[in-house]
Amino acid sequence: MPPQIYRFQPNEPQPRIYSDAMNSTLGFQRVYVVYSASDPSSLENFKSIAVLLDIDARYIEQTSIERANTLQRQHAYLANPVEIAELDTHARIYAHMARHDIQSALIIRSSVDMELDIKLRMASALGDIPDPYDMLFVGRHYAEPTEPHVQEMMTFLRQTNSSDPSAQMQRVWAKREFASRKTRVYLSSFPSGISAYAIGRQMARRLHHRLRVRMTVDKHDLDFILADVAMVGLSIAYSMSPSPIAAYTTRHVSGNQLLTHSALHVMSLRQDDPAMLSPYKDWASMWT
Repeated sequence: MPPQIYRFQPNEPQPRIYSDAMNSTLGFQRVYVVYSASDPSSLENFKSIAVLLDIDARYIEQTSIERANTLQRQHAYLANPVEIAELDTHARIYAHMARHDIQSALIIRSSVDMELDIKLRMASALGDIPDPYDMLFVGRHYAEPTEPHVQEMMTFLRQTNSSDPSAQMQRVWAKREFASRKTRVYLSSFPSGISAYAIGRQMARRLHHRLRVRMTVDKHDLDFILADVAMVGLSIAYSMSPSPIAAYTTRHVSGNQLLTHSALHVMSLRQDDPAMLSPYKDWASMWT
């Protein structure tokens, strides 16, 4: 049995964050896509996905390293400039949500790929998500200990890691079944490698007020901070399994992730078929 995670109860009732997942913002009030000016190919790839899947997004340029260096000197931020650039970018998004009273938003890095049926997967997951909650992690690079069927699958892959033909056939069928499992949401333990996450109004406001203060006393990056506030009970966070959004970059093909029906692959914008890859980066050595 995984340890029970304390659920932080807000002082005021939270409005339900999600609406119709089949709409152009995937069930959220706003979709923000963070892109780097130094990686124009990722931005163009995402725009192609948005057209194909009818996704309406607001594009946010990531804070430059030069600007991050300036912020580091001005405010004595402890993280390195690369991490400060990402932290500052997301802090600007939280501020925009607070100013405009955005009830919910999905924040995505442009360097991702998506399942073709992401809207159906989101509808399946969001129809079951309980209230109250603060964040939903939609895209992750790594598996979570509390994720359904993950521990069983890891044990099976280790036990059948041999050249025996019978074991190899069992692995093939088990992988196919695991990759095509029904979309579920579960209480998140410590999500790692976040490439897409949804955030509600109250959580965005809390981060808007507190994130920059934390950056002066904490050297960790955004992924760690979001996971940490979930783990210690300062937010109610859920994850989707399997993740319908996966990290993708043309620069490091070996680090990419499984998708059963990749939007980029269908459009011939990537050569490798992610249906042949590992679900998570930390599984690559076991999944082959």
